[in-house]
Amino acid sequence: MRMNLSDLKLLPLLAATRWKIRRATKHSMRLRALLRAEEFTFEVTARSGVGGHFVLHKGQFDFHLGKIKSPDFAQTWRSGDDAVRTLTSRDETAMLRAYEEGLYTMQGRFTVALWFNEVMKLTRNPDAVL
Repeated sequence: MRMNLSDLKLLPLLAATRWKIRRATKHSMRLRALLRAEEFTFEVTARSGVGGHFVLHKGQFDFHLGKIKSPDFAQTWRSGDDAVRTLTSRDETAMLRAYEEGLYTMQGRFTVALWFNEVMKLTRNPDAVL
């Protein structure tokens, strides 16, 4: 597939996500506990192939550019613009609506997506007990 320049907007968002999670661990015992959870890979890409994957391994949460062969969970967005607009929305129903509208597909172990959702809520409010 052809890469669109708008797909590149996804990369800084993904890199910033890693940084936000690491920063929030300083303030949240719950988040530190979640980072000791089961290991996994979570891939987020645009259909063009632009994107990357998160790896949780031995309590370390890292981000790497590019696709991997067999992620535990994968989100594939129609475009980087769609991903950025949806993932940065304050509307809690944005993900559901984007899925219903066909803006992205998901495959793999959905427990990984649930884990990620809880972690992202904690990054916004590290004092929350979820």
